Amino acid sequence: MQKLVCRGGREENESLRNLKNSLQPEESSLSTDPKSSPRMSRASVFITQILQFVSRVDNKYKRMNSSERVRIVSSGNPSLPRPGFETLRQEDCADPYSDVSRSVNLVPYSLVNPQRVQRKRPVLISPNSLARTIIQKILNMGGAMDFNICKPDVLTKEEFLMRQRIEPIISSREKNTNTYEVVSPENIEAVAAKGKHCLMEADVSCVKDLLRREIYPIIIHIKICDKNIRKKLPLRVDSEEEFVRVCRSRERELESVPCLYACLEPEEWAGPDDLIRVVKDRIQEEQRKTVWVEQDLL
Repeated sequence: MQKLVCRGGREENESLRNLKNSLQPEESSLSTDPKSSPRMSRASVFITQILQFVSRVDNKYKRMNSSERVRIVSSGNPSLPRPGFETLRQEDCADPYSDVSRSVNLVPYSLVNPQRVQRKRPVLISPNSLARTIIQKILNMGGAMDFNICKPDVLTKEEFLMRQRIEPIISSREKNTNTYEVVSPENIEAVAAKGKHCLMEADVSCVKDLLRREIYPIIIHIKICDKNIRKKLPLRVDSEEEFVRVCRSRERELESVPCLYACLEPEEWAGPDDLIRVVKDRIQEEQRKTVWVEQDLL
């Protein structure tokens, strides 16, 4: 995914002014000295244009969702070096006292690989506290034709520990003292084989494990606002303030996910039933899209 870091603002403006002041006598000397090289003048203009561009960019870092991001696509080996960036970096940063080295930080784009998925992709709901309620409502509101739950395997503690050692486990939870519910890649593939989306109650922390198994989930993140939580949400919460805090912390966890996610803004839905409709529509929309995977984060 794109990670673009620009240093804009006061430092660049000061550097730009200093550079312009330093260029003025140099340019005047160029006109009087016949031995001066015209390349120096062109290089100075080029550097000035770079600094003007940097100074106009807001000094922010943002990891964007699927509707906002721009990316560089690599169809080759993502582990290969990036010669264009490395060459530029060596040339421009050879002199630590140069204006470019002091004023411009060049950061490479992250390389991503495109994946076209024909089978129905599993679905993760973020924040996870909404997942169970939303899954139940999707199935109850005529979604059984396109969706199904991911039925876990029920194992004893000994069986659970043994399976952990021999095969990957996507998610698990302790049901009681000696019983565990375990979701494996085979459970998810069984739902996809029936031509349905597998609705998972797992957290987004399992995304990397899914991608390593070439299972490409659809992540639906529901933004929660401070107002009208009780009226709009499909479940009751004890503390609205605490619920909003937890939801925002879950949103920050999406920064480590190596693929795009779909974000539902608060103004996109007016109530519980409307939320379910929007979630279903967005799942169908995401299914048609290309999946972009950032291999460096796997």
